Amino acid sequence: MDFIAKTDVGKKRSNNEDAFFTKIYNENIALFIVADGLGGYESGEVASSLLIKVFTEYFENSIQNIDASITDAKVKTILTKALLAANEKIYRLEKTDVKYRGMGTTIVLITKIYDKMYYLSIGDSRLYFLDDHLTHIRQVTEDDTYVNELLRTNAIRPEEVENHPQKHVLTKAIGIFSKVDVVVRKLNAKSGYLLLCTDGLTNMVTSSEILNIMRKYKFEELATKLVFKANLHGGNDNITVVIVKI
Repeated sequence: MDFIAKTDVGKKRSNNEDAFFTKIYNENIALFIVADGLGGYESGEVASSLLIKVFTEYFENSIQNIDASITDAKVKTILTKALLAANEKIYRLEKTDVKYRGMGTTIVLITKIYDKMYYLSIGDSRLYFLDDHLTHIRQVTEDDTYVNELLRTNAIRPEEVENHPQKHVLTKAIGIFSKVDVVVRKLNAKSGYLLLCTDGLTNMVTSSEILNIMRKYKFEELATKLVFKANLHGGNDNITVVIVKI
């Protein structure tokens, strides 16, 4: 397992509200997180960084005594409780000061626990899977957005998504409500590439462009090249990319 990561403020923002975490603890355990903060003046970056701090602290405390016999249910409980702890912390902080009003964050993460991989997402930061030979790219997560709900219920057509006026309205985020529904899933992939990213990449760079860049450049160059392409297309938002080779 190898990884690269990069975050960039983009061309239109004055501060970076994205955050990420990458750590291979040992040959059996690894954790990768990407978060995109939401809210008013500087509060977005507070939310995304607080999410990572609270989540990783809980996760690291919980994995100290685990071994290969750990069950799927136990892993899902650890991840769910870690995220609920972060949600509560952000939600409570949001109430303490006007500068935190509307504060929240997205999250997408993947973790390796012995011979299995698990993922979760809240919001519109995404996880993609690319096969070993880079013949295809597949979006693993589903966006928690109003437009995606309209698409799922056939209220709009796929071609209407790109220019829909409410394209960026989220239906779920961390820290916005006192409770959040968390769904942890297993990723059935033994080899290939995983791309975790914020919408600063996916709003600027198409899936086919991502695939072409992944094919064209060396692994250690990929994060930089993807960020460069997003900025070349306008860089309307902060851009964060984590690429994991499994």
